[in-house]
Amino acid sequence: MNCELRITDSGLQSKAPSSAPSARVEGRGGLGDKQDKKLKEACRDFEALFLSIVLKQMRKTVPKSALFGSDPAPDTFQEMMDDEIGRSAANTSSMGIADMLYRQLTNRRSK
Repeated sequence: MNCELRITDSGLQSKAPSSAPSARVEGRGGLGDKQDKKLKEACRDFEALFLSIVLKQMRKTVPKSALFGSDPAPDTFQEMMDDEIGRSAANTSSMGIADMLYRQLTNRRSK
């Protein structure tokens, strides 16, 4: 099934094939508490994922030391640590990416 999403002045619209009816997401006034919480959580998750990727890419620029040999355990631990740092930073809103993304998405919905 092929579906097209468009952001318009009246909100987010999806254009389904002619056999299926078109769906439209209500504006901010129609956004319930449950949907609002889901949107905030999705924005926080996006920020955590983004920060985790940034940390992993930054770590790749640091030369590896022969101190640990070829043991994969430190690399696995470091990846888990980067994920947790990203999650922690997103939950404390230290970067503000989730807040900006949430405001941007709710502003588009309310127009």
